[in-house]
Amino acid sequence: MPRLTVARAAALLVILLGSASATPLTAQELPPAVLSVPGSVRSAGLHGAGAALVGDAGAIFANPVGIATLRHIGLEGTLRRSPFHALSGTGALGWRLSQFDLGLGLAYIGGDSVPIAGLLPGAGGPPYEAMGVGSLVYRFGLMAVGGSIREVRRRTGGVDERGRSGDLGAALAVFDIMAIGFSVQDVGGNWSKQSTLPMPRLTRFGFTMNYSDPQETYRLLTTVEEQWPQGGRSRWILGGEAGIVVYGVGLLARAAYQTRTAGTVEPSVALGGTLALTRLQVDYAYGARDLVGAPAHRLGLRLTL
Repeated sequence: MPRLTVARAAALLVILLGSASATPLTAQELPPAVLSVPGSVRSAGLHGAGAALVGDAGAIFANPVGIATLRHIGLEGTLRRSPFHALSGTGALGWRLSQFDLGLGLAYIGGDSVPIAGLLPGAGGPPYEAMGVGSLVYRFGLMAVGGSIREVRRRTGGVDERGRSGDLGAALAVFDIMAIGFSVQDVGGNWSKQSTLPMPRLTRFGFTMNYSDPQETYRLLTTVEEQWPQGGRSRWILGGEAGIVVYGVGLLARAAYQTRTAGTVEPSVALGGTLALTRLQVDYAYGARDLVGAPAHRLGLRLTL
């Protein structure tokens, strides 16, 4: 009997040690999931590529100068319903003012709880993450440079946290034919010294090419992007979209492949499409998993004026 008791005690100790070593990171140690929410459903269908995806209001979430080629005003909104009664969405506005462009963006994740994202219930209201982005871009010839300020708020387990950082970006856009883009997001991490909210740097470099005039009937575009997350391995994204648009009405399909998915919840392939209705674009994107480990169906609207 003593031997059996000792064996049980040893087994219990092993279980406890194993549980302790498997304890997940606390919310304060996890980067805000809202930083990874695609600001554009078109970008989500291209697996998050956005450094050289210019001309849409939602592009400011990936590169501040993504709005540089707007003709007048661009509006964009996205929506994603997730398990755990969670909701995520974004909204963006881009406005061209002579040689300058102004951009505003909002992103939100909230619900009863989103455990994988580190959002847990507590006192003071339901958990959530919210982010505001404001950008200013200056264009000269085919070049554009600009920057953004990001403000992030998180409530989890009844604890409120804030963080602030900034982005820098540059792009060379040759009319509607090709674009080369570079951006550094969350430069210097979290600028708020009193906050422990981690905001890791993400560097992007991308190249986008249109093989046909996007004002004509047939559309064909490819994009290549490399990303360097702070403290992680780099990854490549290869994507493309093609379709037919007649008098402003038509359909486009897109798909993308991403390297370095081992150890993450992200799938290697993302799919999407667009219903074009003259100035209004209705976007859809699908990924087998997202930040809550569930199939991700996203809907978005883009409007250019």
